[in-house]
Amino acid sequence: MSGGQTKLAEHPVLVVIGVIATIIGAVAAGKDLFSSEDPPPGASAPAVPGPASTPGGRGGTGGTDDTPTPSAARTRTAEPEQDPETTEPGPGFPRPETRTPTPPAADVPSAKAQPPAHTGPLLVRVDMGTNGKVGPHTYRARSTPGADTYVQDAGGRLDRGCYVQWTLKRGGEVVQLARSERCRPPGITLFNFDSGSLGEVGSYTLTADVTTDWNQTASGTATFEVVPR
Repeated sequence: MSGGQTKLAEHPVLVVIGVIATIIGAVAAGKDLFSSEDPPPGASAPAVPGPASTPGGRGGTGGTDDTPTPSAARTRTAEPEQDPETTEPGPGFPRPETRTPTPPAADVPSAKAQPPAHTGPLLVRVDMGTNGKVGPHTYRARSTPGADTYVQDAGGRLDRGCYVQWTLKRGGEVVQLARSERCRPPGITLFNFDSGSLGEVGSYTLTADVTTDWNQTASGTATFEVVPR
């Protein structure tokens, strides 16, 4: 046996250690080879490490490492919507028509809401009362029937703003004169006969001359007979 073989035979432990070291080196080289390759498709992405723990974290003095880590998914920024009214049409498309809003029509008062106009000719009628009346247009002597007026123009019947001048005649003789400050006061007789106005038998006329604040004038007359009692 040669000198080299004699030394290996004398140290079997060294031989075993060398073999084991060779095997360990081969295994480590194989791991490095597999770890350097890309992960196969479908493999889950490695977890993104959270923020570095600060002093005082778990096991520290007063901190905590339970803070949630932000998602690894990338946040997509929403694009601003375009205003359909300001969007320019593409080539070959007509430009949209711009409409101007129509302003609301001004309120015009109705013609019916306007106050009636006091125009046109006056209609004046003398209405005799019924006290002492003994027939059509016939009264008993010394009676006091009283009288009112009905006055109307284009705006309707007049109440205020008109004035009456009364004249009572027997034949051609003036028997009584009176004035009324209104054409038709409610519930009041405009013309009251004096106690002796109709004391004599004969033909009488009662005339009402009317004027208004709108410069209108007209007259109305009632003719009647007075007979003995």
